Amino acid sequence: MTEPSRRVGFIGLGRMGTALAGRLLDAGYDVTVWSRSAGKADELAVRGATVGETPEDAIATGTVFSMLSDEAAVRQVFTAERMRSAPEGFAHVNHATISPEAAREFAARGGRYLSAPVVGRPEAVVAGNLTVLVSGDADVRAETAPMLAAIGRRVWEFGDAADAAPTAKISVNYLIIHALQALSESITLLQHAGLDAGRFVDMINDSVFPGAVYRGYGDAIAAGAYTPPGFTAALGLKDLKLALDTAGELGVELLSGPVLQDVFATAVDQVGADLDWASIAEVTRRRSGGELR
Repeated sequence: MTEPSRRVGFIGLGRMGTALAGRLLDAGYDVTVWSRSAGKADELAVRGATVGETPEDAIATGTVFSMLSDEAAVRQVFTAERMRSAPEGFAHVNHATISPEAAREFAARGGRYLSAPVVGRPEAVVAGNLTVLVSGDADVRAETAPMLAAIGRRVWEFGDAADAAPTAKISVNYLIIHALQALSESITLLQHAGLDAGRFVDMINDSVFPGAVYRGYGDAIAAGAYTPPGFTAALGLKDLKLALDTAGELGVELLSGPVLQDVFATAVDQVGADLDWASIAEVTRRRSGGELR
């Protein structure tokens, strides 16, 4: 029986991509990395990664993981020409949060395709606490299972349809978006009453809402600390639009969606597109008469 290859490629080296590629290196994989931004591969090169000069260098490994910012970036990198020149049996594992429609498009473009969006911030990747959602080609799911296990704490399978895992991820992010706004409103209320928002965050994490979302984002909102971003407000607005578009495609009315879209658009325009998406709290603060911390 042929031993599975230990050679993989990784494309897209933002904070999340770098952390994910690092997990593969730590698991003993021979990783060829490529980034559209010069210098982003330096940290991984020190750790033993091979730095490709072009995307083709990563694609030539036969199995490529990618963490690009959005579906437009995926199209720019994984072009039809590059897919035609990929080695036989080539597989693309896409970690980006994209629309179900785009997932269907990529799965139909040639090569074998796997949707594998992730739930968690870069810190969760490094700590081994990432959640991976997977759907698509059954053979690719089986072949990449050890690699995905190296990346995350648990892999959740959503079947053979390429658009299934993206739909689940969009739904997860829509939940987080609501949590951010709920924290924003509750903490603003507490601060206007002159109460200790940090103590409030400690209390809810010790009782009704334990977990990474209410702890990490609650602390950030209470302190008004939004850098470095784990996930930017601009990307949050992108994912909110994905949820609204998916709902429209499915004939579902998301009642709070338009309000949240207004909040995120205002945050991107007036607070800071590149701040952490918890910075949407400043919209509620400003509309409530100022910034109280």
